[in-house]
Amino acid sequence: MEHYQLIIAYDGTEYRGFQRQADSATIQGELETALRKIGWQGETIYAAGRTDTGVHASGQVISFTHDWQHSEKDLLAALNHFLPDGIAVQSVTSVGDEFHPRYDALSREYQYAITFSPVPLPQKERFMWRINEEWNWDAVNEIAMLLVGEHDFSQFGKPFKPGNCTTRKILVSKWTRVNPTDCVYTIEANAFLYHMVRRIVFVLCKIGEGRTCREEVQKALAGEKNTIPPGIAPACGLTLTKVRYNDNIKD
Repeated sequence: MEHYQLIIAYDGTEYRGFQRQADSATIQGELETALRKIGWQGETIYAAGRTDTGVHASGQVISFTHDWQHSEKDLLAALNHFLPDGIAVQSVTSVGDEFHPRYDALSREYQYAITFSPVPLPQKERFMWRINEEWNWDAVNEIAMLLVGEHDFSQFGKPFKPGNCTTRKILVSKWTRVNPTDCVYTIEANAFLYHMVRRIVFVLCKIGEGRTCREEVQKALAGEKNTIPPGIAPACGLTLTKVRYNDNIKD
């Protein structure tokens, strides 16, 4: 019996998030269905994070044990054969029995993609948030850098269990212009609150539009309520891109 770590990519548009649900299509459900078609008899797979409905991934990490009698390359090919379009295994690695994709993670990286256009763009809108007009980029970049460090993010998300700590440490928070109309926000943290990334992106959008300011964000980071506009960015622009472990290798 081997313990395997897989890196998974998926288009989350048609799924009700990662976590298995009885009456809805989910990423976990599709993965476990594919595994059972190759003889897997486990009860559940484990994941680095539970992405929400409509959220994508290029670097989701899962693990499971399986009595597979062939190579890792063959396991990758077999799973991709049975997985539906929109979900694909990127790599398969045999790991130690102690490895847990969630609890061993040092940090997670997400990217949020935005395109600026006054008209719909069918080829982009499945994976990007379309915004009509350009922002004040100096203000947006200033606040993005302000988020780096350890802060109380209670005004930017909710803990998965009521009453849990809302302090998180942001390691990376930056915008990249991909071309004249498209940009990507990259954020990496030791952990995230529920809806935290989409909430941050929404607030940065309001900064760019001049609808909130640095002082109000600073108050929110100190835990003060009702200083920033309510709302979250759409799920379509968000992708889980990387999960980091010790040297990103588990033996």
